[in-house]
Amino acid sequence: MRKRRWSFVIGLGAVLLALVLLGVWPQSAGGYRSTVESSVQDAVSATGTARAAGRTALEGNTFRAYESTVLDDARSSVTTAFSDVSELAVPDAGSGRLRDEVLPLLQESVRLVDDLDRSLAEDDRTSATRSVDALGSVRERLAALLEGLR
Repeated sequence: MRKRRWSFVIGLGAVLLALVLLGVWPQSAGGYRSTVESSVQDAVSATGTARAAGRTALEGNTFRAYESTVLDDARSSVTTAFSDVSELAVPDAGSGRLRDEVLPLLQESVRLVDDLDRSLAEDDRTSATRSVDALGSVRERLAALLEGLR
């Protein structure tokens, strides 16, 4: 009976160790690229949504509560995209170069969504217009990068 118990404990320990190792196993270059592609796609969508909300707000066709909700969702998406890429272990030099190209664009996206939200809250139309224009620019650069990943 005692031998069975130890066998069970050792077997359970081996299974748990395997699960832990699979969770922290370094990602392949292909897996890394796939995660970056997904994050960039999310950022392209979120920056486009934020830009559209900003343009609509500048035309006076929205309520502040709606603008705030849309921009909170966009901020969450670009922040998550930034975190997903920045927290991922880089498996090789090519992945490192990709990360170095992507992270500044994702960081700029986060900043611009924040700037737009603040500008609209303060009714600063000049700053909001600059943010909307800059979101268009960063979205185009992210979309071009995304095309290169596909």
